[in-house]
Amino acid sequence: MAAAKINTKYLLDLVSRSFALTIPLLDKNKKNKVEVQYLLARIIDTIEDSTHNIEDKETLITGFINILKTENTDNLENFKKIVIEHTINENDKVLIENADIVLKSFFAFKQDIKNISISYLREMGYGMIYYQDHSISTFEDLDDYCYYVAGTVGVYLTELIKISDNLDLDKEKAKSLGRFLQKVNIIKDAKMDYKEKRVFWPLTLFDNENPAPYFEDGAYMDKSMEILDKMIKSAMDEFKTSIEYIMTIEKKAAGYRHFCLVAILMGYETIKLMKNNYNIFMGEPIKIPRKNTLDIVAKVKADYYTNKKLEDLLDKIFSKEETETAK
Repeated sequence: MAAAKINTKYLLDLVSRSFALTIPLLDKNKKNKVEVQYLLARIIDTIEDSTHNIEDKETLITGFINILKTENTDNLENFKKIVIEHTINENDKVLIENADIVLKSFFAFKQDIKNISISYLREMGYGMIYYQDHSISTFEDLDDYCYYVAGTVGVYLTELIKISDNLDLDKEKAKSLGRFLQKVNIIKDAKMDYKEKRVFWPLTLFDNENPAPYFEDGAYMDKSMEILDKMIKSAMDEFKTSIEYIMTIEKKAAGYRHFCLVAILMGYETIKLMKNNYNIFMGEPIKIPRKNTLDIVAKVKADYYTNKKLEDLLDKIFSKEETETAK
């Protein structure tokens, strides 16, 4: 595609199917801001996932945040070249190559929007670097990591809603929304991450903190299923709080409610596919049927999920879980 035709929507469609599905649901006064924020976060995430050493990653992330703060792009071409050399995903390389398009949109935002954006991107980058050389040993570590890489997005969105719609939402519950989606991905991508020598499940779940047998030895199936249950429970704790957060979003931010609902309900559909599913440890893809996706989007856009419907959903899910636990 010719460079002149590449825009932020094209880049979003290229690097994220899930956000490409949900961002168009947003109210017009937030759509481009969230699109650009996602792409900026994705640039930082691309650096985290690259084959650069930790020191270079820290330098690159700090340098990128500095570009956002100063709006000085004199070193942007050099930055892009260095990042691309060690980027492992081809679509992410296209994003980095066109970072100037994302930055141009970002620089056009009002200063208060840019300030909250930079604040949470800096925090995200710090957390990513910290966990480059710190293991996720406990569920507390997992919550902490998921806050940095995704909870910060929930809080950014909440502050954006305050500025755009004068709507006060609970920042603590917003963190759960981000953490839930991140935990779903961490469960779903466990085998792929393991192959890439990255483990985001708490190491204390594994015998002798060694995940290898769980992914390589069928004799560990029962133990694997036990720790899968614990990971899903951790995610579902965040799901409940996420729904409670969504229930407080008023009609004047209906697009934001739709955006959050589709993301969370798609996450829940993924959880249902992963429950008691040993394929998680085999690396077979977990994919929601297209019909289910279309059904969720259609119902959300039609405002099917009233607060009463969401309360009923929580009652159904968690009363069922309590019954199963009691058996």
